[in-house]
Amino acid sequence: MSKPKRFLIGGVIILAALSYMIYGGMREAIVYFVTPSELKATEQASGDKFLRMGGMVVKGSLKKDLQNLTYHFDLTDGTAVFPVFFKGVPPDLFTEGKGAVVEGRIGKDGVFQATTIMAKHAEEYSPHADGNAAAKSFIPAKEAAAK
Repeated sequence: MSKPKRFLIGGVIILAALSYMIYGGMREAIVYFVTPSELKATEQASGDKFLRMGGMVVKGSLKKDLQNLTYHFDLTDGTAVFPVFFKGVPPDLFTEGKGAVVEGRIGKDGVFQATTIMAKHAEEYSPHADGNAAAKSFIPAKEAAAK
């Protein structure tokens, strides 16, 4: 076999191996975003997939165990409700009645086992009515002691 032909075959093999590794890495890194309704509809098929589910935390459903840092709550999209379990420290903005996105898998018991919680926040900025309330309320320690 000639030298250029061997070089070409070697290049094709290397290119195929790199393509397979990139494809495999991308398949594992993909996280599907679903709503509670979509997840209820495809719950059986989604059992082994890593998912991202978004919705509103149902008011009255949040149960905290601060001793063990565990949280049980329900997420809804207005149509379906899905139970969620999380162990860890949630973000400061995470409360009942607010939007949240959770990442994780569905457990064997049908509860979404979240590994991450991301709290949604308002997308609009509204300053104080006077426009400078934060600057007026700040009093340095020396000035406060003098008053």
